[in-house]
Amino acid sequence: MSIKLPTQKSEVVTQNPKNLIIFGLPKSGKTTALSMLPKCLIVDMEDGTDYVSAYAVKAKTHQDLFLIAKELKQNPGQFDFIALDTITALEDIALPYANTIYRNTPMGVNWDPNTSVLKLPNGAGYAHLREAVQTIIGWFEQVAPNVILVGHVKDKVLNEAATELNVKDLDMTGKIGRILSASSDAICYIYRDTEEGSLKANFGDDKSVLTGARMPHLSGKTITLSVKNPETGEIDAYWENIYPSLKND
Repeated sequence: MSIKLPTQKSEVVTQNPKNLIIFGLPKSGKTTALSMLPKCLIVDMEDGTDYVSAYAVKAKTHQDLFLIAKELKQNPGQFDFIALDTITALEDIALPYANTIYRNTPMGVNWDPNTSVLKLPNGAGYAHLREAVQTIIGWFEQVAPNVILVGHVKDKVLNEAATELNVKDLDMTGKIGRILSASSDAICYIYRDTEEGSLKANFGDDKSVLTGARMPHLSGKTITLSVKNPETGEIDAYWENIYPSLKND
């Protein structure tokens, strides 16, 4: 069997980030902004939707997440966006699943089900945790055209040209954050601009945050995601700045 090579460049298929990571400080406005994204289901793992009006479903276990993904598969087209809020909490939820994954291997068949795989020697258990997290996210990538991973922020020190830089990074354990960031189409740091009364999304505008995007309309830019009217207190969201297809809806 032979493979036919292209004879001309392909056309751009979409400008929407199919897999978007947003992270920021707790209570910075991430969940509120997501509640204003059209046809977005928020899978709430931290009870963050208790104070907003949103399409939301709560999950506390990996079994809950599996059943939610199964229901979405049986009802295709109901939601265009699935937001996992937060993937920081997802790590804890995924740990029992990681234990199950290890027990299903020849080496782990006798592993105590009440003992965390993270206690395996030489950090071997983290590979199973990564597999569990990626598998769960995969359930939702199969049932929705756009998946948004919502996370918290942590400070990180990098050494660049013998100079230490304090940067903001996604708060996840070990290699998980790096792997998810590498596989995402775009990653941004969400923060409040108190002077403007707005919520900003930084896609790599400076070196103080580890962000970026494949799409030209986001790469290296800071965009306005929402603005609060100082007189009425109402919030207007501008998700079309991230998802250009929304301009046509």
